[in-house]
Amino acid sequence: MVKISAVIITLNEEKVIERCINSMQRVADEIIIVDSYSTDKTEEISRKLGAKFIQHPFNGYRDQKNFALQQATYDYVLSLDADEALSIELEESILKIKENWQHDAYKFNRLNYCCGQWIKHTDWYPDRKIRLLDRRKGEWCGANIHEVVEMKEGSKVGVLKGDLLHWTYNSYEQLVEVMNKYSTLSAKEYFNRGKKSSFIKIVISPLWRFIHSYFIRLGFLDGYGGFFVSISAAKLNQLKYVKLRHLYLANNSKLNHQHPLLAKEGFRIGFDAKRAFYNRSGLGNYSRNLIDSLAKTDNTNTFILFTPKIENRIILNQHTENNISIISPSKIYRKTFGSLWRSKFIVRDIKKQKINIYHGLSHELPYGIKKSGAKTVLTVHDLIFLRFPKFYGAVNVFIYKKKLEYACKVADKIVAISTQTKDDLIDFLKVDPKKIEVIYQSCNSVYQQKIGQEEFQSIQAKYNLPDRYLLYVGTIEERKNLLNIVKALKEKRVEMPLVVVGRKTEYFHKSVKPYLVDNRIDTIIFPEKVKNDELPAIYQNALCFVYPSIFEGFGIPILEALTSGIPVITSKGSCFEETGGLGSIYIDPQNPNEIGEAILKIIENQELRSDLTKHGIEHAKQFLPEVIADKFMNLYKSLL
Repeated sequence: MVKISAVIITLNEEKVIERCINSMQRVADEIIIVDSYSTDKTEEISRKLGAKFIQHPFNGYRDQKNFALQQATYDYVLSLDADEALSIELEESILKIKENWQHDAYKFNRLNYCCGQWIKHTDWYPDRKIRLLDRRKGEWCGANIHEVVEMKEGSKVGVLKGDLLHWTYNSYEQLVEVMNKYSTLSAKEYFNRGKKSSFIKIVISPLWRFIHSYFIRLGFLDGYGGFFVSISAAKLNQLKYVKLRHLYLANNSKLNHQHPLLAKEGFRIGFDAKRAFYNRSGLGNYSRNLIDSLAKTDNTNTFILFTPKIENRIILNQHTENNISIISPSKIYRKTFGSLWRSKFIVRDIKKQKINIYHGLSHELPYGIKKSGAKTVLTVHDLIFLRFPKFYGAVNVFIYKKKLEYACKVADKIVAISTQTKDDLIDFLKVDPKKIEVIYQSCNSVYQQKIGQEEFQSIQAKYNLPDRYLLYVGTIEERKNLLNIVKALKEKRVEMPLVVVGRKTEYFHKSVKPYLVDNRIDTIIFPEKVKNDELPAIYQNALCFVYPSIFEGFGIPILEALTSGIPVITSKGSCFEETGGLGSIYIDPQNPNEIGEAILKIIENQELRSDLTKHGIEHAKQFLPEVIADKFMNLYKSLL
């Protein structure tokens, strides 16, 4: 029999939460409430009914629900809203599939209660939803208005009998109010994505929506309620396109009366967003953090994200949805050959989208970019492939170098993420220093938020973490030098466990693992598949962060540690002292004895830990997302 975790997100739900929790008591092996700091009796009621209660800042429905998925003890998760409850028939269906789980997810009908009546027809029913899933195969996705569960390609979805009961609006006045709100949000979203309004969409589309809901879907059988729901759906559709038309008219009016480059008018800034959507570390984190901070702090400009595909992508933070657009290839053959589109054919789309500035976030710009008419910015993270070619292979080094040489040549401005990277660009590629600007990278703002003890305990139990531990975060590869940390712990007989979070490479299996086995070392913990949202808690509860990398372009884990309020041990030279400041102890990464001595100092000296932490937090302020975003906006404006 499989075990099911039930999760609910809440904010001031004292009127409905008891009904929701009680409906899941028979089917759920645990019930978790993720709450956005309610001020009513939601917590009291939830705890009384035996639910685990976790508080977490709200950053949109989608992100909050994904966070809730991550808190579950079990991989099979039932996700409900507080104003929903399982019907008896649906409870029985779930109990049966617990005995014989056959699919990756299950969907079931949702029956909506509106203004004193169950709506059993119209477009509102069956309103089938996926709410029971294997979290390893799916997650919450979608825009900021209606989040939906999306499963990975090839996943099997079954259907369960029984209704999910949903209490919607208590009055017609409330329905009209929500309809007006959603139509405004939808219009803004469509505008930012370049969708257009038309006479057909304003007049014919709402009429068809009413006919479909009231006649084809038998809404008339629900009497006055069916009529009102159908006419409301039609009106919502019409309002959306009317408001969308007004947005375009207002925008065109500004264009006709103001110079297009005035700050009030805003720019259209394009990004190579492939890694933002599909890389979960390094370059992906840089891309996501920059896009997120720009979109969060700037509501004047529009940010267009170019990606060769959109399926199964990493979802950006909720608040960015209102001022970003996502562009992917429209033609099938370009979708098929996404890399070719990204390196060449994308230029046509950049021109079509009237991009003012195109920013290559990771060493590349498309060939022929000058034909687009856009100004170009290139971010260069490091030249490790030239400094240490043995880590990459001759073919890869040749390709990387050719791409970077071309990008540096055509870029109007090059951003180096550290002085070390700027110096390498000048030394290795002979780039004009006047063309390079150093703008450090930031880390995700979630590292600034203090994680509650209950939330950490949930993560601690999930990954079987000790109460006190040292921490390493990063890909487990030769350059990152994990083996010397392990040797240092052995030589100095450090008993405190080391938690290692990162993807294992061939280096781990050929070098690190054999050393652990040969020396019978069992104090190294490797938690698997740690989510980005869980990292702040793991950082904040570590005693110290150890990062003796041989070379980096910036070393973002160092900044994450400092922002989290823990001291750092890292390498001398390279960019490390730029990133680590006075909040770090610097060692020779090739000397395990020196690494071990530094670890013992931090373990044994509370005063030293406090001093390093204080300096680290102060040093990290210069890397705050809003500070970095402001520097980039000044750079963009200087090009126009």
